[in-house]
Amino acid sequence: MPLEVRHRTDHSLVHQNDYVTADFDSSELVEASQTLDLPVGRGYMAHWYFDGIRMGYSHWHYHQPFETTWRTDLDVVHLHFNLRGRVVIENKLSGRVHTLASYQHYLAYHPGFEATMRYEELESETFILQFSKEAFLALAQEASAPLRQLANDVRRGRPAVLREESLHLGLALHTAIREVLTCRFQGRLKKLFLYSKAIEILVLQADAFAQASTPRRFARTEYDQERLLFARDYLVQHLQLPPTLPELARLAGLNEFKLKKGFKGQFGQTVFGYLADFRLTEAKAQLLDGHKTASELAFELGYSSLQHFSAAFKKKFGVSPRELREHRT
Repeated sequence: MPLEVRHRTDHSLVHQNDYVTADFDSSELVEASQTLDLPVGRGYMAHWYFDGIRMGYSHWHYHQPFETTWRTDLDVVHLHFNLRGRVVIENKLSGRVHTLASYQHYLAYHPGFEATMRYEELESETFILQFSKEAFLALAQEASAPLRQLANDVRRGRPAVLREESLHLGLALHTAIREVLTCRFQGRLKKLFLYSKAIEILVLQADAFAQASTPRRFARTEYDQERLLFARDYLVQHLQLPPTLPELARLAGLNEFKLKKGFKGQFGQTVFGYLADFRLTEAKAQLLDGHKTASELAFELGYSSLQHFSAAFKKKFGVSPRELREHRT
């Protein structure tokens, strides 16, 4: 059965495609992209598949919040990364509900998929990574205990998740996904690059779930963890004019000590170290996209000057923004 997406209210067809799991076994890299202008909104979609692996990306602007029903018989291990917007996914086959805000993700095994998705914001951006059963089992046999346990469910054809709760997207995972989306290689080199990134993303996500199971000294309660996630989101959403540390602590409902120590424990960096790295990672991705200049990005990302931005960029990546754009072309 091909993928079929319908509007839940009137059952009108929103989107469909006819690929099946066996298509992912192509020995050559297959890639496609399209821009769609539909009654629900306007969006861009792209996918890449090879050797039992599929990557997909979509970025939509909707006219209003709405719900869809999804049906497909794809038998895959599914890594879902919600980059922008808020979506509620109710899987009818497994009975699980995933509520994903911006920069959240989960990992699950779907032997077929029938679900309702509710898009609660007017913009959504999603990246997915899927492995056929065979491709995942070949990788999982040398992986961590949680992935090997998930592999047992995959062998039995039993729906499963690596962890019931969704996790917040860390900087390393965000960077790896953006590198996929801005890949400049072609042909066999691109296939090799995407394969390496598929493995990296799987490893990073598995590690993120393992780390989430470890108690954190400065975020002992669910409230503290939720407040730290809020602080991280607020930073990301206010790149141009970020708050001071006291302001962020007040907004998050934490004292400064708990914010500083908890943030570093949760995300592995200081508050403003994280902010600096996130800004530069976003800048690199957008420079490689070619849609914005260094001057535009310096302003949008809150740098005091183009010179300050260029110096920070070169310190992190070893090339200036101008050199990166010239190399791209």
